[in-house]
Amino acid sequence: MHKSLIHEKNATARDWSFDLAEHDKLVRAAGDLKPEVELTPLPRWILETFRSPKVYNPSEISLEDIEPKILDNLMPFQREGIQYAISRGGRVLIADDMGLGKTIQALGLASYFRAAWPFLVVAPSSMRYSWESAILRWLPSLTAQDITTVATGKDFIGSGSVVIISYDLLSKKSSELMKKKFNLVIMDESHCIKNDKSVRTKAAEPLMRGSRYLILLTGTPALSRPMELYSQISALLPKLFKYSRDFGFRYCNGQLKKIGMREIYDFSGSSNMEELSLLLVESCMIRRLKSDVLQQLPSKQRCMVVLDPTKVDVNNKTIMEKELAAQRTNVTGMEKRGLLLEWYSATAQCKMAAVQDYVRDLVTGDAKFLLFCHHQVMMAGLAEVLESTKTGFIRIDGSTPSELRKTYVDRFQTSPSCQVALLSITAANSGITLTAASLVVFAEIYWNPGILTQAEDRAHRIGQTDSVTVQYLVAKGTADDQLWPMIQKKLDVLNQAGLTKDNFQDSESKVLMDKAQKTIEDFFTTENDKASDDMFDEEWELDLAILDESPLKKQKTQDS
Repeated sequence: MHKSLIHEKNATARDWSFDLAEHDKLVRAAGDLKPEVELTPLPRWILETFRSPKVYNPSEISLEDIEPKILDNLMPFQREGIQYAISRGGRVLIADDMGLGKTIQALGLASYFRAAWPFLVVAPSSMRYSWESAILRWLPSLTAQDITTVATGKDFIGSGSVVIISYDLLSKKSSELMKKKFNLVIMDESHCIKNDKSVRTKAAEPLMRGSRYLILLTGTPALSRPMELYSQISALLPKLFKYSRDFGFRYCNGQLKKIGMREIYDFSGSSNMEELSLLLVESCMIRRLKSDVLQQLPSKQRCMVVLDPTKVDVNNKTIMEKELAAQRTNVTGMEKRGLLLEWYSATAQCKMAAVQDYVRDLVTGDAKFLLFCHHQVMMAGLAEVLESTKTGFIRIDGSTPSELRKTYVDRFQTSPSCQVALLSITAANSGITLTAASLVVFAEIYWNPGILTQAEDRAHRIGQTDSVTVQYLVAKGTADDQLWPMIQKKLDVLNQAGLTKDNFQDSESKVLMDKAQKTIEDFFTTENDKASDDMFDEEWELDLAILDESPLKKQKTQDS
């Protein structure tokens, strides 16, 4: 072979590098060496992609047209993600780790491409209302009336600026959605369309291919094998691969197997992974791990997750009675406390199905997480979900013997197959270290924020190398309406007293100040729920009095 073709040579490793411009000449030259030398040419899509690379300079991509509320809150790597997507024509797979703000990047792009509105958001059913909340937060020009969140197959799509729908409802509403001709589509948790033969993928494909801008979001782009990437890549870049088997043979170690009288393709393996990674980065994908951007992240990030209200049983007779009883003004003291706790207990049962749905979606990823709850009925219901999904987990509650705690903790910390730590808020909020997780989920809110922050710190402590994300699952129409604003407010009291450095006001559910939007209290509170901000105050005082340095305790002692 002519030496002028060789760009770089490593005789020891027997590696030779050639300039891509010399590809065709190299293939011809190798043809003269057959049968001693067999050379497989690079596939068409690699040559087309890398012969005309999409080089871009982030400093040349202005983001000044993006909504200021978003622009002012973007971290540097999030700005980079938006600029990368713009350089790829608005068709992008943002595959960042959980907790790196894929939602704000997607809404930043939606703001940038505002001329393409109305836009469509497709998400797991448990995340629809969190998207509604995020849109109201980050796009202040929109109000709740501008957003249609499709809850059932009978709902009207409407003519608003945004439509939010679940993957499960796509097939039922596909004809209506196609008539809307969305030019901007956001697919959250896009690994949900990993199977190109599934009903949901077939319903999603025409919407994705028909849109001018397509934003796919997932922290796990291929859950177990590269073939699961194909439907996402082909939606973003329909012309990249002519046939799925092209992708399968090149990157999935494709095999043609004979089973009986039938021949089938087996694309369950992997091959040429380095090449695939380079192809994706060049064409459509940006992926950052927490370890890549850790210096830009706060050590702890809180967010409130709105549970699917269609799964929250607020019309249950029991919770309606408990709520009315808790709002009575003619009872005080221990009787009042008892009524509040009964309402709180009824809330656990009321939001159970919605929490189970959320956790069921969460375990499809591979991230370890802590799952806190208070009531035994909630703990039992979540254990049932984890068992039914064959998810490895440990469980620590008040009945767990002390000698078993260390065994369970060690298992969670060291075993890759143990994904979830199911924990009691009161029995496991201290004394254990679970830094193998960087995600903490509260299925229930507890009225003492000091206990909550202690529980958060099972993951957020010495030994934790990641930024910790904390999610609070909140159900509209339940005791959560009173509890969530209350813990935000009451923890601020402790901050002012110098008793804690935590502040729930810094969470993503911080009160929205634009008068055209709902505040967090308005978002969660119906007219009948506005009876009193003090409903849990008496219980709060009992908890505060436990603290030796409590200013409240000192004041009461002086008064007596």
